[in-house]
Amino acid sequence: MITELNAEDRKWVDSTLGSMTIEECIAQMLVPHHPFENPQTHFESVTNATADDWLRLLDEIPLGGICIRKPPSDELKLVLEKIQNHSKIPVIIGSNIELGSSSPARIMNENTPRTEVFDYASYSPSMMAFAAANAPDLTYETCRFIAEQRRSYGYHWTFNPIVDLNLNFRNPITNIRSLGDDTETVLTHATAFIRGFQDGGVMAATAKHFPGDGTDERDQHLLTTSNHLNLNDWYKTYGLIWKTVIDSGVNAIMCGHIAFPAYEQGIPNSNHTLPATLSKNLQVKLLREELGFQGVVISDASPMTGMTSRVKVSDRAIENILAGTDMCLLPETIKDYGFIKNAVHEGRISEEIIRDATKRILELKARLTLHKDSFSASPAKSSQGNAKRIINTVSDKSITLLRRGNPEPRKLKGDENVLFVNVFSKGPFSNSNLEPMANSLKNEGCSVELLENPTDMELRENLPNFHSVFVNVCHVPMSGSFDQIGAGFGQALWRIAHMFHDNVAYTCFGTPYVLAELPHVPNMLLSYGASVPAQEAVAKVYLGKLEPKGMLPVKEPDISWQNILS
Repeated sequence: MITELNAEDRKWVDSTLGSMTIEECIAQMLVPHHPFENPQTHFESVTNATADDWLRLLDEIPLGGICIRKPPSDELKLVLEKIQNHSKIPVIIGSNIELGSSSPARIMNENTPRTEVFDYASYSPSMMAFAAANAPDLTYETCRFIAEQRRSYGYHWTFNPIVDLNLNFRNPITNIRSLGDDTETVLTHATAFIRGFQDGGVMAATAKHFPGDGTDERDQHLLTTSNHLNLNDWYKTYGLIWKTVIDSGVNAIMCGHIAFPAYEQGIPNSNHTLPATLSKNLQVKLLREELGFQGVVISDASPMTGMTSRVKVSDRAIENILAGTDMCLLPETIKDYGFIKNAVHEGRISEEIIRDATKRILELKARLTLHKDSFSASPAKSSQGNAKRIINTVSDKSITLLRRGNPEPRKLKGDENVLFVNVFSKGPFSNSNLEPMANSLKNEGCSVELLENPTDMELRENLPNFHSVFVNVCHVPMSGSFDQIGAGFGQALWRIAHMFHDNVAYTCFGTPYVLAELPHVPNMLLSYGASVPAQEAVAKVYLGKLEPKGMLPVKEPDISWQNILS
């Protein structure tokens, strides 16, 4: 269960709460990611906010938390220091510190500017890679170091781990962000993640997305999705996971814009059931009373259509709070603050609800000793080197041989001409930057050339000139996308690469379900993402320096018509 406060910290919570106005309590419940009333663009809202921008908002609304959607930097630390110095009650700084999440977009190398902090969370492989490596002690050590690094820059709270089960291979949210489809595997690594972040009160962890994503193939960013399991199956899987992470002491739980029809209506499928973010049944009756959670409940992002499509804009935050939420993530701060304040004055929301939520928020801050110091010392340089070695070890252990091939692709010997054929879906989350892998091969004497999503003719012209061809599938299903792998490349893949070259090696830098869409490729290596160490580990395999021994954390998907239509 959640750690009990000592007498000194309890006194701070009680005295602080007793001195607060109801308006200050309402402000504690808001966690925006920008200080602007009407940001012109998403880019501006996330990246261009200055300390003065935040201080102006804090003077009007003394926020309880802020969501930072940027990696750590010295410049950001100065902003956070000014925010804390300006605030009567410490502001909890949250962030979606998701292992490997930033690595596709941020390849760090010797050309990285000196002012840029080496972000170990971005450098890390994905969550599913940790499950594939099957070394929970390394999961713990990685998270422990990342927590210490982030706390030194003023972060206090990660909106992770994802504890969803990847039961539907078409789900666009979970995939390699999850730990797989096996309950025990998820529990083993999720609890290691939570302990790594929370031991010693360094940071708070958040288990998400209650009541559980991963059964639907739709996206809660676009509509209310559902957990489709019946009650018996839910309690044996998701229910066991939630109960275990609660008993392990997780400080916060994020409710998703996900319905649970079997619990609400006694039926496993319905498009009319409210999401957990708007359901008192799920947040209070199931999560708090039945499962026994006593920590902070935070909503998933308020602008997501999974919630906004179900309630008026003016009622969004109000209904979210009435359902049991303590903190509203990414609100329209000024408007929602006004809506909540009016609802309290009109009697729609009782002061007791607001003060109970504020008490839990203050207790979370006390567990993290924010009332004493919002920062911590930077990890020692020796710890930094050890963290990098641990992350590299996880990456090496995670590489999985999905299909061996007969014959297997020939190992590279150096001094060879190599062609990279990178297949990826263009979009905001796509990545085809395989420079670290290419550099690893070049360091062994290979020359590497690149084709991205090539045409049939480009392949015909180039294939004969190379000793080895690497078809690199760079695909991770992401929110807002229903795309499939290399839609424009399929015909060329079969007609050329398969027919006119005798040494083609296939690697997927992403989804573990790649063979469902490319079932006839003769071989396939899987890295669960394109982080720097994952790419370097793949290069080791093809150079004959590493044997792929990763454990596939998901089952082969059933794509039979009987299953789809059932």
